[in-house]
This record gives sequence, C-alpha cells and structure tokens, in this order.
Amino acid sequence: MKYLRFGRVAAAALPIVLALILATGMLAPPCSAQGQPLRFTVKTIENEAGVRVVLEFSRKPVYEVRQDARRVFITLNEGSVEPPFKKKEYNGAVLEKMKFIEGFRTSELVLYIGDDFSTFSSFEMGEPFRIVLDLRKKLGPSISVTVPTPGGGIPPGPAPGGTGRGAGAQGAPGPSGTAPAPGGAEPPVTPSTGGGAPPSGQPPPQSAFVVVIDPGHGGDDTGALGPSGLAEKDVTLDVAKRLKARIQSEMDAEVILTRDTDKTLALDDRTSIANHNHADLYISIHANASRRGNARGAETYFLSYQATDDEARAVAAIENNTLGLEEGVQKNGNLEMILWDLAQSAFLKESSVFAEMIQEHLNDVLDIANRGIKQAPFRVLMGATMPAVLIEVAFITSPEEEKRLKDAAFKDRLAGAIFDSVRKFHDKYVQARSR
Repeated sequence: MKYLRFGRVAAAALPIVLALILATGMLAPPCSAQGQPLRFTVKTIENEAGVRVVLEFSRKPVYEVRQDARRVFITLNEGSVEPPFKKKEYNGAVLEKMKFIEGFRTSELVLYIGDDFSTFSSFEMGEPFRIVLDLRKKLGPSISVTVPTPGGGIPPGPAPGGTGRGAGAQGAPGPSGTAPAPGGAEPPVTPSTGGGAPPSGQPPPQSAFVVVIDPGHGGDDTGALGPSGLAEKDVTLDVAKRLKARIQSEMDAEVILTRDTDKTLALDDRTSIANHNHADLYISIHANASRRGNARGAETYFLSYQATDDEARAVAAIENNTLGLEEGVQKNGNLEMILWDLAQSAFLKESSVFAEMIQEHLNDVLDIANRGIKQAPFRVLMGATMPAVLIEVAFITSPEEEKRLKDAAFKDRLAGAIFDSVRKFHDKYVQARSR
C-alpha cells in the first residue's frame, strides 16, 4: 500500500518536474556540437535578371527552402541563431523586404517578394557554407542572348578545333579530334585552318548539343612548368583532344576546341568562341602549380567574383596572369568582373552541378586527392553564356603528378572522367529540357 501511494505521488509530481526542467533550459536544443549559435550574413546583388541573395553561415545548418504566394522562406532547424538583422527593407520590385522570425527549435528568414517576382532557384556552396537564391524577374533577359566579348568588338568565328554547330556529320571526329592511336600515343596535331569571323549575315549552324573545350595557355604562354620541363600548354591540348575524340565517338554532339595547335589565344576570345557557337557546355582545362612539393590532386572551379578561399584566389591570379594580363584585369577594376559574374549568374547552378559531377568522377576514376569544387574570378570563364567550368587536372609542379601527366593511359583516364561527367550532365539537364 505504501508503494502504491508513492507511485501516485510520483505521477502527480511528474508535470511539476518537467516544468522545472524546461524552466532551467535543460531540454532546450543545443546550439551546436560545440555549443555555438548559428551565425550568418546576408548579401544581395541586383542584376538584369533579378536579385541574387547570398546567405553565408558559420557552419552548415539543417534547413529547407519553400515558397508561398508572396514569400520565400528559409527555415533553419537550429535552436540558437544570431541573424545580422531582425528586419530589413529593400523596397524593390522583386525583393521588398526580409524579416527574421525566431522560434524555439526553428527560425525562419522570410523574403517578401514584389510584384515583378516570377520564380526562384537555390543552390549550395561550400567553404564557407552558403545558400544562394536567385529571384527572377517576370520579364528578365533571356539566358540565350548573345553577349559580346568582355573587351568589346565582334566575337570571333568558329574555332579551328571544330566547324561550328551542326557542320559536318554528327558524331564524326574532326581533323583535330582523332582518337589516340593504339597504345595510348599522343593524338596527332593537325595544322590550324584559322578562326576568322564568319561571312556577313551567316549565322552559326545549329545542332542539338555543342561542347567547347578550351586547352589552357598555348603559344608564347607555356603555363606552369613541371620539374623536368613538361609544359602545361602541351598537357592541356593533349587532354582536350582525347576528350574531344571520346565525346564525338560516343555521343551525338559537336565538339569545338578553342585551339588545336600550339598557338597564343587571348583569354577573352576563348569564351567568345563558345558564345558564338551557342555552346551548351564550356570546359577550360588546366594543370595546377604550387610551391609546396606535396600538393597533389584535382580541383574544379566555376566563376565567381568572390574566391572561395585564399588558395583559390591565388590559382585564379596565376591563370589570369597570362602574358601579363593580370595588370590589365586590375586596371579595369573589379567592376568588370562583377558584371561578368552577374552575366554568368543564370548558369551558376548548372555550373556548380557540372563541377561537382566532374570532381566526383575524377576522384573515383583516378583515385586522387579530393580538393573539392571552388569558385574564383577566372578571366577565362568571364562572359560565358552557358554552364562553364575550369578544371585543374593535377599539379604539374609535383614530380609524382608530372610523371603521371606524361603517361598516355593516365591522360586517357582523365579524359574519360570528364567525358562521363559531360554525358551525365547532358542526360540530366539537356535531355530534360527537350522533353
């Protein structure tokens, strides 16, 4: 009987005990594994297509993004969040204001959209973790509009490594796309036929799927040099030709090389070739360099005015410094880079996805160090009006990786990993758009 009375008393006291626990915060959700609240910043960038909103976090949160008739919600499943503001007015036709609403276990950043808002898309970026939302205008510019070269003037005609969209038999390798000989020998180099502008009034021919491959450097610009003297310009051209041959032999696609011989080509002209031929993908191939002897692995980049980190910024500075170009880029100031970053904004999500595909395939096929996907202000990606990436296939300054870059079988595997990504991207995006 005594135990029964005790049980009744304990049952009656249970709600009081729970209330005391809640009052002392013992059941409050932890801020994080380290006990730190989630912090984030908000940056907005207006462009002709709408407004880009970039949320940069102190760590990756558990979150979801949703929309109702007049609002876009970013729900953060975090117990403690420190926002940059509680409310901020923008008074725009696409974005009117933002408001932060704090809850017990979840918090929300609410974007109040304006009358000119049409749709939105979102994607993630890492290191630091960011959520990027692109709020589109109802009458934003078409993403297929032809964009002039960053330096102005008339875009060049079809590159010597291809004949433009749809010209010639589909799927048949061009002169510079000859497959490697048995045994993995280096593909033969065919003399260039020149890349002049097309005849007046003649539009580029059309095709279903066009890939432009840009072998980095060339001519007087050797790029980075390996310990034994292997030049980056030769590696990139070799890999590009192997990739072209693989795509044309296994896909119904037109492939254009920005250069198919050892010649100098301005960075701005490379994306102009892609734009003029209405490419669906643009791939710039490079080899990395570092003063650290133990640096190894591949990296895949897509364009941003803001570099992911100091190392990415340094890589971009090296690649931009082609024949003294870096001084010219800085003279023009940061404005030009920002404008071309915005021009590429319509394709950033697809560029990010494509970069991730490439990085995963390189890691899996080649068993190399995963250095991740990054963003940086690469001049050679500026102005591309299609998904565009830059691949640093290996560290040519590493004795070990320079040796691999001399090996035909390794370069075949490099081309194969990139090819698998191109085919996967085509199946996921290009075919889906045509359905």
